[in-house]
Amino acid sequence: MKRQRVMSDLKFAGLWAIVGLVIGFSAFAMSYWFSDGPIPGYKFLAGPGVLTLRMFSEEISFWPKLSLMMFGQYLVYFVAILIIRRVVRVSLNEGQ
Repeated sequence: MKRQRVMSDLKFAGLWAIVGLVIGFSAFAMSYWFSDGPIPGYKFLAGPGVLTLRMFSEEISFWPKLSLMMFGQYLVYFVAILIIRRVVRVSLNEGQ
């Protein structure tokens, strides 16, 4: 019998959070540089980053604001995926 390799929860959440970061940055870039207004679904795709920015003043310049938005995007995705992964793992182990 082969032993199945299992990725740690932190690594799994980190990799998927990077995907969420790329999605959020892509939505921001398309909305900011290529479109006259927000693209459809922008509030959903970049929602975690926008939620993070609400805690800070609007008077922050562009680059620190973008950095905060991307950090929030990563952090929210990371925590959400980590919690979901652990809940799923516990529920699957209880069923055995």
